[in-house]
Amino acid sequence: MAGPRRTRWLLFLLSGLLALVPLLSACGPVTPPEITAVAPAPSQGGTHTNIVFTIVFSVPMDPHSVETRLAIKSRRGKPPPGCDIKLAAEGRRTGCYFKWSDGDRIMRLLHPLHPLAVVTTYRIDVAGGIRAASGAVNALAHSWGFSTEGGPSLSSTFPGNGGSLGPYQAPALSFDRAMDPRAVAAAVSLSPDPPGGYQVLPNPTAPGRFLLEPSRPLVPGQTYAVTVSRAALDVDGNHLQAGARFKFKVTAYGSSPALIFPAGPALGQYSEVLATATPEQAGDPPGLRLLASPPSGSSYSLAVAAPDGQYLATERVGGHQLEVLALATGKSTPVLGSTSSTMVAWSPTSQQLAFISAGALRVFTLATSQTVTLSAATSFSGPLGWRADGEVLAAVASAQGLADRVALLSPSLSAVTYLSPPGTALPAQSPIWSPQGDALAFAVGPPADLSTWLYAPGLGASPFRQLAAGQPVAFLSSSVVLLREPSGALATVSTAGGPVSSLLDPVAGQYPEAVTSTATGRQLAFTRLSGHYLQLYLANDGATTQDRLTDFSSATPLNAGPPVFVGEPG
Repeated sequence: MAGPRRTRWLLFLLSGLLALVPLLSACGPVTPPEITAVAPAPSQGGTHTNIVFTIVFSVPMDPHSVETRLAIKSRRGKPPPGCDIKLAAEGRRTGCYFKWSDGDRIMRLLHPLHPLAVVTTYRIDVAGGIRAASGAVNALAHSWGFSTEGGPSLSSTFPGNGGSLGPYQAPALSFDRAMDPRAVAAAVSLSPDPPGGYQVLPNPTAPGRFLLEPSRPLVPGQTYAVTVSRAALDVDGNHLQAGARFKFKVTAYGSSPALIFPAGPALGQYSEVLATATPEQAGDPPGLRLLASPPSGSSYSLAVAAPDGQYLATERVGGHQLEVLALATGKSTPVLGSTSSTMVAWSPTSQQLAFISAGALRVFTLATSQTVTLSAATSFSGPLGWRADGEVLAAVASAQGLADRVALLSPSLSAVTYLSPPGTALPAQSPIWSPQGDALAFAVGPPADLSTWLYAPGLGASPFRQLAAGQPVAFLSSSVVLLREPSGALATVSTAGGPVSSLLDPVAGQYPEAVTSTATGRQLAFTRLSGHYLQLYLANDGATTQDRLTDFSSATPLNAGPPVFVGEPG
């Protein structure tokens, strides 16, 4: 009987053990943890030197079991610079550290202060025995490799070596990646030193692009050299692969027009004259150049640049006469007969200056330093407008007992022609010539109810055409007129008439004020109140882009006066 009883007892014990197997399986390790993703990826080339090493697991892990089994070395057996993984695993101080997330499923090894060596192949090893939080073990070893990118390089310069730029433009450097601004500024030099020094400024929207912005205009005719040493660092701390040097020459004109404008505490009270080049690339920081300042204790009532950018017509507050300043030499020439002038206009050649003094319209010629009175029979007012060929000058004549009329004067013939739109005896003002000089736009009516008219002899027997309500500001092309609407907004209208298209509406209730355009009409410049100061803005002909070129504030309490485009490429 003992044998059968023993057999029954053994069968009972075995069945009990089998019943416990599912319970034991649920409580113990069965499926080992797996690596589901890594960064950098296996065999990845050109890896960023500041990449964060990342391993993603299929389940929550025991961090210590992973950290103590991780090794990273180059082909020469060197660890990542400044990183001792063993110390990091112990939580001790080193140039790298571990960071876990997603319930300990994702491991990251960061080395923020020590980038990897450039152009280096590294191998990552994870020894067998890593353990999940549940206790499951993966006994297999894992390894993969990757290669890092090279150091930064200078990809392009403006201008290129042996090229040229204008006195108001700035040389530019473009690197192949984002750079450390402080390191770049310390590694770049411009020689000879431009007057007033310069700043190295980054383009905030184009990583890796920097401009060398002089405080004053570069000297025309001077050859400059830009040197970039290997001390320039990218944002990861990598040195420039190779230093660079290029030369350029400063010419009278640049590849893009510049803007010259007065600035001061109030309109008509200007303490300096500034210049800025139109940006070569979107986001380029605008650099202001100081051109001129009045004698100590005085201020300018007006300062108007010649189209070629080489001369400046200024008048000081207090009934002084006009002076013409040659910007290249600093020589100032008084303009005879110009005391208490109210309006000036440069000829297209920059060789003659028209002005109004005591109601008389006069022209000063630079070559002879002589002033000629065109007409003093009636009282003239501005604005004044030269035709593109410099042969005809438009002004506004105010004869006693008659409404103001647009007068066309020929400096060479001393002839005067008055324009009178048919069917109206209303005053006229604001004559503006078309780019080719074949048409003239002007305003007719009282100040509160102006309308823009066109005078074009090519129209035949009826050379006058009413276009739209508002005051003409400029021609954007031979067939498009920019006008200021009665509301103060800017709009465009075709010279053939038709619908008016809105262009520049108010911003925060502030309308554009002083407005000018390039001769081609492709760019507009205007002032507008912003931050309690009149700032200067640049826009394209459709006003779809608008860039603020000044940053006047309580720290720099200035207001921008009327701007003028100069040095437009021919």
